[in-house]
Amino acid sequence: MKFRNLFLCLLPFLLGLGIWTSHGARLAFWLTTVEERKEIPFVDGMPELGVQTQIVWKEEFVSGIETPLLGFMASLAFLAILFFRRQGV
Repeated sequence: MKFRNLFLCLLPFLLGLGIWTSHGARLAFWLTTVEERKEIPFVDGMPELGVQTQIVWKEEFVSGIETPLLGFMASLAFLAILFFRRQGV
């Protein structure tokens, strides 16, 4: 097998792994919304009187463990196609 063909077959896995690590390498499922917590004082400028927590939801995609797994499965499929085409089956 040529190195170029092998690299092209492994490219989906490498891309999925890169996206997954850039989003924090979470061992969870995909997220489409992310919460942001802010502490807001009851009286402006006087946090010693108490604060409350405000939760703001943002529309943001964060990839999960499925991303490298799907890339791995795509790479295996491309390797199988390349292997069987080379065998003449």
